[in-house]
Amino acid sequence: SSYRSSGINAEYGHEKGAGRNAHYKLISTVMLWLQNTRTGFENMDLGGSLSRQVEKDLPMTSDNFSHIVNIGGMVEKMENNIRSVLETVYFGRTLDLLNDIRSLVD
Repeated sequence: SSYRSSGINAEYGHEKGAGRNAHYKLISTVMLWLQNTRTGFENMDLGGSLSRQVEKDLPMTSDNFSHIVNIGGMVEKMENNIRSVLETVYFGRTLDLLNDIRSLVD
């Protein structure tokens, strides 16, 4: 069995008003491919992608690192959210489906 995963994050940001806040738009996509090639089992390939989008207004500070901190925090939260969705919905649902199929065969 093997799996491959890759992700893409696209971030857009611009300052609003007097420069005290910035508006950010983050679009993240994860592409996942699962493949079962174990001997004695049917081959199974499962692939797909999951995209999420979020927009936020975040404060700017006087230093030059505000955008890096704001973008980094948004990407980290998005990655945790997508990981949770993949684990519970995609992997959990796939496991339930395979167990249902196995119980029908037995």
